[in-house]
Amino acid sequence: MTKLSQTAVGVWAPGLAYFRAGAGAPLLYLPGLSGDPGTPTGLDLALQLRLLGSAAPGREVIWLNRPAELTPPTTVARIAADYATVIRDQLAAPLDVMGVSTGGSIALQLAMDHPELVRRLVVVSAAHRLSDEGRRVQREVADAVRAGRPRRAGAVGVAAMAATRAGSIVLGAGGWLLGRRTFGHAGADVLAVLGAEDEFDVAQRLDEVAARTLVVGAERDRYYSPQLFRQTADGIPDARLVLYPRIGHMGTILHRRFGRDVAAFLGE
Repeated sequence: MTKLSQTAVGVWAPGLAYFRAGAGAPLLYLPGLSGDPGTPTGLDLALQLRLLGSAAPGREVIWLNRPAELTPPTTVARIAADYATVIRDQLAAPLDVMGVSTGGSIALQLAMDHPELVRRLVVVSAAHRLSDEGRRVQREVADAVRAGRPRRAGAVGVAAMAATRAGSIVLGAGGWLLGRRTFGHAGADVLAVLGAEDEFDVAQRLDEVAARTLVVGAERDRYYSPQLFRQTADGIPDARLVLYPRIGHMGTILHRRFGRDVAAFLGE
């Protein structure tokens, strides 16, 4: 497995933290939601570099977080517009884009609203909308953030990433233990993203995606569902779907085939 090395860190206007790693054709990577709009550090950074190295060998990865100054209410379209500004100002378009979870929703919106900027699109653990269960969970996370209960936010959000009831107990405990670190400083920007994704539903616009697209999901993803992954892939012209069995939301990017499947698609 290839591990990338970080080459640059900074913030691009309008307030999006980034890091660059590796060398080669660029891949813009939009991560899932976290409590911090900055760049990852320590073990989190090391794990992400290893993951991205397997999915994007021989490439420069530009990891780009959400805008730091978001306030509710907002929409995924408005957030995607900020990413479009960065691409136009800082990067050479069109380029390949991969988004995971919340980042996948934003990547999908970006490809619809700004098709000239996206060459190929990889949507991971995301679909044209959240499932009803996913919306319920994210509303609970938002309520916990508003109430100043970061451990509760972590426990609820991470437990739903498991594929089984037993897994939910284990991951929920881990989310509770790490809750202060993950959501201890969460504020308006997190609530803005949670609210935007709660309203996100682009089912009627999927045929506007012009980029070649790969949708990657899991059969036991509680934030989405196999049906939503299939509907998303079916609605995008010539899109491909990879659906991993017996795993949940967290397991998708950890699946042994994930790096190979994404690298093969991007390498075509």
